[in-house]
Amino acid sequence: MEKLNPQQIDRIHKYLLQSGLSDGLLNELLDHLVCEVEHYLWIGLPFESALQRTLLDANAESVQKLRKLYQEELTFSEAQLAEASLDDILFQFRNKSYGAYSLRQSYQKTLVYALGGALGLGLMMIALLHLISQKNWSYWSPWGLVWIIGVGAVTGAIVMYFLQQERWESIPDHEEG
Repeated sequence: MEKLNPQQIDRIHKYLLQSGLSDGLLNELLDHLVCEVEHYLWIGLPFESALQRTLLDANAESVQKLRKLYQEELTFSEAQLAEASLDDILFQFRNKSYGAYSLRQSYQKTLVYALGGALGLGLMMIALLHLISQKNWSYWSPWGLVWIIGVGAVTGAIVMYFLQQERWESIPDHEEG
């Protein structure tokens, strides 16, 4: 599939600037129009024809309607803004389906699981080194108990992490599609 060169993308960008769009909407539409032009190039149209056909489909009236809808739908009201998280505010005018939003949403839990796993591995190493130096292995000794706690922490962290991933992927808004 043929990709547009920077001059061709700049030409589409200039068209969108002339229509008086805001930066947030401009970037979204630029990406969309570039994809549309590339689609027409893929089916065999030359660049000029592909651009003309795409711009006919995205005439000024439809762009203005989209701009109005975009501002109404994506702008937070005062009440929504007061209750919004920092991630919601950060991604207010951005596409949330590419993965960065979901990564930020799950970051705290992932960090807790990673710390739990690291702590468990640390306990396992300390217990293993102590039990090896003593040349006496027993799960019922205090160091054997530390080993078991470490194994439990690592196992728990891994299981909880994968359960979180399964739960997150089962939510329809976060599925790739």
